[in-house]
Amino acid sequence: MSRSKGAAVWAAVAGVAALAGTLVVGGVVLASAEDDSRDGWVREPAGAKAPARAGGDPSRGTVAAELAAATAAGLTPDAPSPADEGELADCIADWTGDGPADDGRLAALETALEERGWQVTARHGEPVPAVALTSGSWRLEFTNGGLVNKLSLVATRSGRTCDEAFRRAEATRGPRG
Repeated sequence: MSRSKGAAVWAAVAGVAALAGTLVVGGVVLASAEDDSRDGWVREPAGAKAPARAGGDPSRGTVAAELAAATAAGLTPDAPSPADEGELADCIADWTGDGPADDGRLAALETALEERGWQVTARHGEPVPAVALTSGSWRLEFTNGGLVNKLSLVATRSGRTCDEAFRRAEATRGPRG
């Protein structure tokens, strides 16, 4: 992976800040559940389709494996981004496709994630469609298209340890990585 591509991936995946309950990842706003109605997000009705996850909060490895498994049917991965190290290692899991996905594949991806215990919490329409899901302390957002014209899945873990790690990373790296 080239240095500039690695920097772009890092900026898109790990340039995270916790600001008043809202996470900003590479310029994409990941609002907390209370803030989903802002910035064009439309909340899903209460009583999501998928049952709550059995077995407690998933690990980062479990989340990464679920993203890979859910995307396996017909979606081609791009070159993997470098693994996060240090205190963010257990706070971020991601998957990037080699291009945008069609509507049928996006629907299949959403269904596959719901079958793995993820619950859709909000949707964002044009110009770049996105879906937000949760599983335990994890919030997953997938976007299709946008500036990099790729399918991108980014899961971030909430909780005191990760929230503090995101704040420290923001303070040392700045908002652009």
